[in-house]
Amino acid sequence: MGIVSYFYKKSLVCRYDKEVGFPYYSYNDFKGFKQDAFTFTNSKGIEIHYFYYYYDNYKDDKLILFCHGLCPGHTAYLAEIECLARRGYKILTLDYTGCGESKGKRLGSLNTPTRDVDELLNYLKIDKPIVIMGHSLGGYTTLNLMNKRKDLQKAIILSGFLSIPLTLPTMIKSKFVVKRILSYERKIEPNKSPLDNIEYLKTTKDRLFMIQSEDDQMIPYNVSLKVVEEMNNPNIKTLKCVGRKHNPNYTDDAINYMNEVFGQYYYLIKKKKLKTDAEKIEYFKDVSLARLTKQDEKLFDEIQEFIEKK
Repeated sequence: MGIVSYFYKKSLVCRYDKEVGFPYYSYNDFKGFKQDAFTFTNSKGIEIHYFYYYYDNYKDDKLILFCHGLCPGHTAYLAEIECLARRGYKILTLDYTGCGESKGKRLGSLNTPTRDVDELLNYLKIDKPIVIMGHSLGGYTTLNLMNKRKDLQKAIILSGFLSIPLTLPTMIKSKFVVKRILSYERKIEPNKSPLDNIEYLKTTKDRLFMIQSEDDQMIPYNVSLKVVEEMNNPNIKTLKCVGRKHNPNYTDDAINYMNEVFGQYYYLIKKKKLKTDAEKIEYFKDVSLARLTKQDEKLFDEIQEFIEKK
């Protein structure tokens, strides 16, 4: 595989640690919000960190499992997790191999999260209904797990891609490179790569809620939600948003503010005006994290209705 796998490992399935200076949330930022932290060792001998989040009044009849996207772990999604917890749920989440607090030289594969979550569930042996939710790579992971497992009650998928073979050609125009990456994925995770989510989605009786913005710049709508909409499977609820790009659960103001903050940030990086850690910390000093990650409560009303519906 040579140079293709080298750049793939270096640029996409690399190690994900927190961005210097960016103000990630901690559970301590929310009054009364609680965290229980644990570890387990996966089948590759890697220490995986997993967490429960909740407020004291949580309902104990079900558990929400949250799968993060391609980023430095679950803390990039604490706004989403807290929003769910505030609605009375207990949330289980984790940092995948090579992400955040978990060990590992790199993520390794786009199917590694599927393996890690699958093994975590086998390790925990949870005896109550589990609703799984994920964003982007976490949405793909969520879909894989619904396809593979029978102990998951429902799924909410935010801006998730359906399969690697379907999505890769929209991101990489070289058929040779796509073929090499698919070969690499099969080599790294031979037990997870063959999952066919397209056939699963056509016929499944599982209850899924799939949400995406039609202007998603990361996962094209035409090879994701639109494909599912055209299947007309009555068991799959779909919601197409407008103007939310890759984060349909954020408010319009949060999306605009995100574009402003990160547009300027990457412009300054390109112009070599943010070269040191101190300069990056200074840049983010006055950024409002609450505004940047503001969740669309009306959308979460729909998500909660879906979770609670018998």
